[in-house]
Amino acid sequence: MNKEKKKFKVSGTLIFNLAVGVITVFLMIYFIVSDGGMIDLLKSRDGIIVGWLIVALAVFDMNIVMDAIVTFTFIRSKYPDLKFLQAIKITCVGVFFSAITPSSTGGQPMQLYLMSKMNISVGFGSACMTQKFIVYQFVTMAFSIFAIVVKFDLFSGAFTGFWSSAFIILGFAVQLGITALFIIVSFSSRLTKKLLALIGKILNKFKIKNADGKLKKLSKEFEMFHTSNKALMSDKKRMVLIYALVSVQVLLILSVPFFIYLALDMPKIAAEMNMPQGNWFNFICIQSFVLFTSNLIPLPGASGGAEAAFALYYDPLFGFRTKPAIVIWRFITYYGAMILTVPFSYYTKGHKEHSKEIEEELEESLEEIPENVSSGSE
Repeated sequence: MNKEKKKFKVSGTLIFNLAVGVITVFLMIYFIVSDGGMIDLLKSRDGIIVGWLIVALAVFDMNIVMDAIVTFTFIRSKYPDLKFLQAIKITCVGVFFSAITPSSTGGQPMQLYLMSKMNISVGFGSACMTQKFIVYQFVTMAFSIFAIVVKFDLFSGAFTGFWSSAFIILGFAVQLGITALFIIVSFSSRLTKKLLALIGKILNKFKIKNADGKLKKLSKEFEMFHTSNKALMSDKKRMVLIYALVSVQVLLILSVPFFIYLALDMPKIAAEMNMPQGNWFNFICIQSFVLFTSNLIPLPGASGGAEAAFALYYDPLFGFRTKPAIVIWRFITYYGAMILTVPFSYYTKGHKEHSKEIEEELEESLEEIPENVSSGSE
């Protein structure tokens, strides 16, 4: 009996992953081997100041620790027996899967799976992760707005043409919109109902299959977030602490390029070559804008967009060392973070087999909520 050979099917996911891989590899090779790249830096006499490079790495790793502390603080509000090591595991799983998925969409589902293994309610865990994301977005947005108001002269030079200007404006507008949407969904029932009504009209207009059922489920999820977020926000002291912790976390992330600047001995080079001198405050302001605009790219790690934003804003400060600065920055904040957290992916082993159970648990959480959100499709 001849067995039929299975035809190799080229899926959209496979094409996407290959495209991302090609883009990532090409960019790294370009920044390493091109003129003024990483290889040229390593060949030069003054090279890299290792001490400052270690500081840059340590500062970014401290950001992961701060993230774990925030996760720990949120979850302990309902599960006081949670150990800090468990919070570390949840955080590192989120870091790894956010790094390898488009727009960081894979982090939270894996965190919810791991939390379910720790007997943490999926509904509560989802609310905690959403609230943490909102706080992070709000803080980064606040830093960006502050930077624009206080140090607009640092960014004005980046508006050199139509495409660079469009990239900056669109990136900022998209991130601002996402932050506003999450705040509305989490805290304003009235505005959420209006948003659901609009979604209902769109679904019905395009004759989406089971539109009313989808909208009803979405309404229940929003209501669950409202309920959970009110509970999380009820402790004002805890929320002040969380905002303070996230602010420190964001400052750590924003500080990494400055220590790379010191590691490349740029203050000395800038003085010798009559280049603009950078300081920590300026780097904080510039990096807040880099993060906001690069997130416009919906690829894992914002590949392409992150490098473009870094080069766009930092070229005046790094000059001929911009390329190696990008390589070091990306390794510390992206590739290095993946290498550091990949062992924690072990804790999500078997997630595919249990994904249905997680969905059912979330459904049960939704069923406990009264039907007091209109579908808006009538």
